[in-house]
Amino acid sequence: MIPYYTNLTMVKAVIVDDDSISRMVLKEILRKTVGNIEMLGEASSVEEGAILIERENPDLVFLDISMPDGTGFDLLDRLKKIDFKIIFITAYSEYAIKAFKYSAFDYLVKPINVEELVKTIGRIPRIKKIETKVAVNALKANLMSHVEQGGAKTIALPELNGFAIIAVDKIIRCEGLRNYTRILFREGDEKIVSRTLLEFENLLTPLGFIRIHRSHLVNMANVVRYIKAKGGMVELRTGEQLKVSPKYKDDLLNKLLYNKL
Repeated sequence: MIPYYTNLTMVKAVIVDDDSISRMVLKEILRKTVGNIEMLGEASSVEEGAILIERENPDLVFLDISMPDGTGFDLLDRLKKIDFKIIFITAYSEYAIKAFKYSAFDYLVKPINVEELVKTIGRIPRIKKIETKVAVNALKANLMSHVEQGGAKTIALPELNGFAIIAVDKIIRCEGLRNYTRILFREGDEKIVSRTLLEFENLLTPLGFIRIHRSHLVNMANVVRYIKAKGGMVELRTGEQLKVSPKYKDDLLNKLLYNKL
């Protein structure tokens, strides 16, 4: 059974998507699941979308990334101001979706899945309202780098006024601090991000990182030595030595000995 969300304050929304079927599916599921979204209109192109948004001044925009006359980012560039929440609609493959994971936006993947749409609807109150183009431009740069490089080489880390685009190979390790993660870089600086270590593990494991402890995720490229003492430890290029938990030891040794990243 699809949950019916009535705890949302009234939200005025528009859809900008060149796929008429996606628009139809989206509107139908919204009709069945949300009693507090007023659909002001829909558009099928960048040009139509910009006109619609300027005219209706919505609270929320469901925005397609790729359209025949440009991208959703092109549409946002045409607006005088961005003062609404955004849920991107995308057909990009899974690796590119990683670019969204640490952004202020939410997203839906085509073809639209009912279960995923329902989850996204439930997160609407937590999506931040965008008041500047800084965050949008950061996401655009990060997403395009994922697509052009054929894989995730960078991640976007949230900052007070936007996002920092960080090269993954600059990260030495990540340390879990309850609901936060401390990220340490080669240059010696660090950032603390309001995301769990598990989220970073899911994001970075395909990129050469490995979990060695409940609190530690390390970049394999920076491991220079395995030490048997004290139940097992790794030494990083920085000279730092970290304990390896028995739970992760076999996987670590397998990757170190046979280079099975």
